[in-house]
Amino acid sequence: MTKARTLYDILQVSATAEPAMIKAAHVLLSRRLEASGDSAALRLLNDAFATLNDPTLRAAYDERIAEHVAERVTPPPVAKPSSAGSPIWSRALMIAVALVVGYVAAAIWHQRALTQMVLEHQAALAEKQAELTRFNIEQAERRQASTQERYALQQEQRAQERQAQQEARELAALRNRLDRESSDYQRSKSYEEQQREREAQRRVEQERAARAAEAQRNAMLAERRLAEEKRELERLYRENYPQYR
Repeated sequence: MTKARTLYDILQVSATAEPAMIKAAHVLLSRRLEASGDSAALRLLNDAFATLNDPTLRAAYDERIAEHVAERVTPPPVAKPSSAGSPIWSRALMIAVALVVGYVAAAIWHQRALTQMVLEHQAALAEKQAELTRFNIEQAERRQASTQERYALQQEQRAQERQAQQEARELAALRNRLDRESSDYQRSKSYEEQQREREAQRRVEQERAARAAEAQRNAMLAERRLAEEKRELERLYRENYPQYR
């Protein structure tokens, strides 16, 4: 006789699975069915999860399963077997016990496998989350480093601009000072040249006046000598030639 599938079989969990295990199994199986495109199995899976995820619906479903199992397990009344038939019932009981033990062992193995699968999936998600967190931290650190670098570069550029402006002001002040000094030097030089020219002209005029005075003195001396010579000649003439007086 084929055993009927239960909602627990559809979710691949045991009848004693915790709600967290049922949710994890639903998430894992729904992803597989969505990837495979089996919409009918996905609807069946969602219906099973909707029932088992609700505590009231799950309790009612567990009662129905228990009643159904009790009806199937309870044997019809039969006559007490004879001693000759006891070995057959013993073998049947052993087979039934073996089947139950095998089913329980399979359920436990399946539960452990599903638990391991869920744990691995959660570990993978945690690892991906950690990687994403590290990536976000690295991105934030890169952005912060880039921001700090841009800020430092801006500060350096501003410092260079201020230094260039200061140097430009100092250069302009130096140029103005040199222009003033050059202008003062030109005025001083022009004044000195004018002074030298006036002094040279004054000396020339003095020398000219001195030469003129010297010439006038020489002329006066010459006139005096000439007059004296003339008087001396007249005296000599009178003395030597008295007849001509």
